[in-house]
Amino acid sequence: MTASLGGCHGSGKREAASLDEAVDRYRRAEGSERVSRAQALTDVSCTVPEVCVAKEACLAAVGPTTRALALKEDVARILGDLQAKRLALDAPSAQALPERLDEATRLLQEGRAKMADCERQLGDLRLHYGH
Repeated sequence: MTASLGGCHGSGKREAASLDEAVDRYRRAEGSERVSRAQALTDVSCTVPEVCVAKEACLAAVGPTTRALALKEDVARILGDLQAKRLALDAPSAQALPERLDEATRLLQEGRAKMADCERQLGDLRLHYGH
């Protein structure tokens, strides 16, 4: 029975460390690299319940943040097109800019709020598994 518990603890420690590393890599990623880092976070193995809970909390934060950053990149591209006169001010994509910026802001706020839970969960895992 002790070997079994040790095996679970080892799996949990590995999974917790992988999750922590995946979140850290996501945070450090720039631009479009965040999409692949978000996918890497999704792909982190999760068999230990407390690691799965933390992973879900982190995915709940990363999802809206990644969507917001993609929207911001799209807005920047459209603004560049407007400044370079490749796009008319009355074009539908130009007219939608305020709504897209509002959505990006809302998503960033949502992601930040949920990241606090992710951080708390990761901190609990660090304390539990000592990494």
